[in-house]
Amino acid sequence: MTRMVAAVTAATTGLGLWWGLTEPLPVPPLVLFGVPTVILVCSGVIAGRLGALAAPCALMFSLFIGSILATQLHQAFAPSFPPVSRFGGVLTLDLPALLVPLAAAVALGAIGGFAGERLLPTGG
Repeated sequence: MTRMVAAVTAATTGLGLWWGLTEPLPVPPLVLFGVPTVILVCSGVIAGRLGALAAPCALMFSLFIGSILATQLHQAFAPSFPPVSRFGGVLTLDLPALLVPLAAAVALGAIGGFAGERLLPTGG
């Protein structure tokens, strides 16, 4: 459980900053989604057996943190700017549209968890 908390905390921080800081920039889609893919796999490696749970939790928390951060950055320059709810034009904070990225996060976390359990086995 400690590994899962560490994985979610680390991945949420990294991805939250990634979403918040790249939102207004014209980042190519390969880079925009490649970096989060690597971070989610790494969260699975850190979490081990619980990687399939850690990655989607980190994705959800990071999207909310990224949305808050991006909104605050935009409102610092344009106070009437509405809250940010889309990242890269593809990833949104709407529930039906968010199910596919969450399923991908489960798969990425499971792959990372499988590798993480081989590299860093849990003691129990």
